[in-house]
Amino acid sequence: VNAENSGINIWGGRYNAINECNIIINTINDEIVEGEQAEKDQMRGEALFLRALFYHDLARVYGYEPGREVNGFNASVVLKLTPTFDLADVEDLQRSTNEQVYTQIESDLLAAIPLLPTVAAGSEGVRFANADAAKLLLARVYLYWNKKPEAANYAQQVIVGDGSDLVDSADYYESWDDSANPFHPESLFESEIKSLDSNTVDGANNSLHSLTMNNSGGSQFIVVASEELVAEIGSALEPDGDTLDVRHTLLHPEPLGMEFEKWRGLGETSFMENIPILRLSEAYLIAAEALGAGAGDTFLDALREQRGLPPSTATLDNVLRERRIEFMAEGHRWFDLKRLGRDIPKPADAGVPALSYQDFKILPRIPQSEIEISELLVQNPGYN
Repeated sequence: VNAENSGINIWGGRYNAINECNIIINTINDEIVEGEQAEKDQMRGEALFLRALFYHDLARVYGYEPGREVNGFNASVVLKLTPTFDLADVEDLQRSTNEQVYTQIESDLLAAIPLLPTVAAGSEGVRFANADAAKLLLARVYLYWNKKPEAANYAQQVIVGDGSDLVDSADYYESWDDSANPFHPESLFESEIKSLDSNTVDGANNSLHSLTMNNSGGSQFIVVASEELVAEIGSALEPDGDTLDVRHTLLHPEPLGMEFEKWRGLGETSFMENIPILRLSEAYLIAAEALGAGAGDTFLDALREQRGLPPSTATLDNVLRERRIEFMAEGHRWFDLKRLGRDIPKPADAGVPALSYQDFKILPRIPQSEIEISELLVQNPGYN
């Protein structure tokens, strides 16, 4: 229900990871670091990619996108690009503008692409940063930045364009079987979850399998598909009632609600599953949205055909509908609405009105502990 102070909190975790990236980026080419230059270059490219990914996560959570500011508030997050090894390296820095942060993300990805290898979608190589993943992330960033020609350009660089590189409709349900496919066949970059990451109670409780499914006695099962989402997927029916959209097969009715069968917890141990971060289907939908009705139809229809649906037109609303279904339970919907300056609708069952884009709770609070130790860090509007 978007109560005050209930927003996403990724500040500390992302900055810890960014510092690790900064160490590699700034020291990998020191003479004291042994190794072949090609290996060093690839590691530096991986760190640049990850720093860009982490900064985009921070920017889209804690600030408005460029051109979508409310009341002119354009503060984003703190750009810290040098390593912090000890207290002597600590700097008190103010928040950069959203344009400055997006420019830095763009710079990191453009620098990373030539340093990274090309790997096949769905292969083991997608657990590491690679050139196509960096191009797709850059396309995503350009879409958030409302730089549509650039978004379409980089999205098209990683796809065939006719849908032949996407999972066939007959194989779509099984493509999410993480025992048969440790890496999703469409993935260009995945967060690989190993036993070490998931061998505690906390690891199991926070797995997407535990949160979204109810097939184990230990499942939390607290995230279910809304009736509105189910209706949206089921709106495409043949006359005899059979569902055209193969993504409907990933929804399974349970007494407590409709579960998602994307995260089946069939990895090395219970509750484990890799998390796709960048998939080829996103590239098709970025190209469709960025090019718009007409030029974008080819890319929207290529995806829809592989999901069992007839052709459509790449209007913004049609693409958003496709993104809502394609990425259900993958964490895109909130950010798709936010980057477009739209209100956040609520399911009828929630019993609360839509969250206005003008509401200060669209942005979460920066951790108060960070504000208290800085003379320069400004809190987001609306928080005392």
